[in-house]
Amino acid sequence: MSMSWSRKNSAYKLFRILFINFGLLVSLVVVAEIILHLVYTGGNPFLAPVKNELRVRDADYTHGLKPNFNGFDAWGSNIVPIFTNSLGFRDAAVRSVPMTVDRKRVIFIGDSFTESPGVPYEQSFVGLFAQAFPALDVLNAGVSSYAPSVYYEKLKYFVDAGLKFDEAVVYIDISDIQDEGVFYSYDQNGVLQMGVFQPTANVCSPVPRPPLPQPPKRWWEKVSYMAEFVGQMRYSAELGRALGRATFEDLSKSGVVYSPDYTRASWTYSENSSCYGPLGIEASIDKAKKQLDRLYELLSSHGIALSIGVYPWPQQLLYDVENSRQARIWRDWCAGKCRKFFDHFPDFFAYKTQDPDFIRSLYFWGDFHFNAKGNALLAQGLIKNYE
Repeated sequence: MSMSWSRKNSAYKLFRILFINFGLLVSLVVVAEIILHLVYTGGNPFLAPVKNELRVRDADYTHGLKPNFNGFDAWGSNIVPIFTNSLGFRDAAVRSVPMTVDRKRVIFIGDSFTESPGVPYEQSFVGLFAQAFPALDVLNAGVSSYAPSVYYEKLKYFVDAGLKFDEAVVYIDISDIQDEGVFYSYDQNGVLQMGVFQPTANVCSPVPRPPLPQPPKRWWEKVSYMAEFVGQMRYSAELGRALGRATFEDLSKSGVVYSPDYTRASWTYSENSSCYGPLGIEASIDKAKKQLDRLYELLSSHGIALSIGVYPWPQQLLYDVENSRQARIWRDWCAGKCRKFFDHFPDFFAYKTQDPDFIRSLYFWGDFHFNAKGNALLAQGLIKNYE
């Protein structure tokens, strides 16, 4: 009898301790939530964007990379070492770049494809080109989200600053047309600005729809910063797993990354592409051409050669033709202006015939950027046809 009572008493004490501790924990969470909401009235501090030390604003050409950066950058699940030189250009190592050199200097510029996120510099097509031509001083001025307006403004900035180079190789991306129509505009002082210059920004996001839609917030996630953070982390983990097991059919549904109606890529083969702002597709193409006209005139006045390169996104390989509108536009524009026109569409279409899983082989899965193999294929054609 006494032993049974002792057990009950011990169980009661344990329950009492657990109940008190649980109550204290709930009280601490509630107090923490109250303090967080009083201090961070603008939103959840746990979900605030992490400051990226690599990417910086620039008053002359909107944005760039921090000079002399030595660290890492993440692209999806890929974390790679990143180095920039004294000019803020991606490079093989941190180094001081003199304004003049006693050998031929070539500057590449483009958007994220030219910057080549997710792969080490040595595996990027610019890095592979530099290794193939060690006698050249090769610089890579490409940065994510650039477009012809930035190509002009950035190269003008460095030409005016006294940087001497012999050739600029501009790689024009499929997305440059939408970027010119929607994301770049000059203010009243003639300064280039990057923003969202269209009324339907919420509908026309440049980011493709994820294969796993994000569920609506539960009531407790709406009232608690910590619960909201846990819910977001859970969704991110589930999204990563969904992407890993996603099939091509999953990723080619409407609005998803490989769909034929993804507006950022579909303008080359579809007249129904939307989300090109008040200008529309044709005027956005004209704007891109005019900015390249300005760049050509600038470089020509300084005796600098200009070359242009183009390459396909997954959509062009899937739904377009080898002689894509992208290639035709810039081939025609280059006539009488360019030292070289590098059309990489034939090489990628040829690869497509040899590998039925060409999207996964050449691009990061669930993304439209080249992986190491895609960079190598582009570099192969560039190196072969450069001289």
